[in-house]
Amino acid sequence: MKRTLVRTLQFVTLGAAALLAVAFRRAKKRAEGTPLSPVTADWYVGPNFVEREGLTTGEEPAGEVADVSHFAGEAFDPDRLHPEVRRFYERTADYEMRYRAQWHRPFRTGAAVASRFTSRIEQLNLPAPGDESWHRLESQFLDIAEPGSVAIDDDTVEPAREDVRAWVRTDPETGDAVFVALYATHHRDGDGFVNISVPVPAGGVDTVLRPENLAVRADNRTGIRLTTEAAGDPRLYLRTPLGSVEVPGGQSFEVWPVDEDEIALRATHEMWLRGATFLNVEYEIQRA
Repeated sequence: MKRTLVRTLQFVTLGAAALLAVAFRRAKKRAEGTPLSPVTADWYVGPNFVEREGLTTGEEPAGEVADVSHFAGEAFDPDRLHPEVRRFYERTADYEMRYRAQWHRPFRTGAAVASRFTSRIEQLNLPAPGDESWHRLESQFLDIAEPGSVAIDDDTVEPAREDVRAWVRTDPETGDAVFVALYATHHRDGDGFVNISVPVPAGGVDTVLRPENLAVRADNRTGIRLTTEAAGDPRLYLRTPLGSVEVPGGQSFEVWPVDEDEIALRATHEMWLRGATFLNVEYEIQRA
């Protein structure tokens, strides 16, 4: 009886391991060909990460992207973008931001445990579940010399990360890093994509998003939606020591103009896993 039970357990364990190996190979296959950052972190990220890693060129760009026309593609016409939204993307450092995060069940327990780790390494350092108060952010942009990246006007055979810049967001009250992300664009078949890398210990959490015009006004001036819900490269990826894999989840960002006292723009950030939303982040944005 004991031997039968042991053999059954061994068979189940081997079967589960084989299924996991197949799933990993498939997820790894789906990540092939997408230009992802090679930058990883040790056990601490923090606000000075790019300087410690020797990645910065010393230049400090004004915003997330030099020109939103780099995002142009089938779903996004930069000429329709509202001027304030365009200015925010090109001169992000000129704006003050505050945010609040909402974690959803059944992910709240996991988020509470993870927040102890993220606060220690100062990366993806969002408030723990239960704290839905508003928090301020300070932004700094640094030009990055990332291995394998190219200039925006370089003629490349294969898609590559272009015009890489770090967006370092810190809590002005503590000086702790909240997000340290390496922003870039890449192009495939004439379409521009937003390509974001978040270095974490021994790897990275990377996202490729398709820009879309977000209809919000009667005058045809739009906001912007960035989403992984599109065919091709747009996906959520995890870079590991064993290779890069596609994650069964995604995210979207929406930014739009508002006519409110002291607020120029609002934004939302949604993340989901296997179709279930686990995080919403709301932003209020105003000129500094």
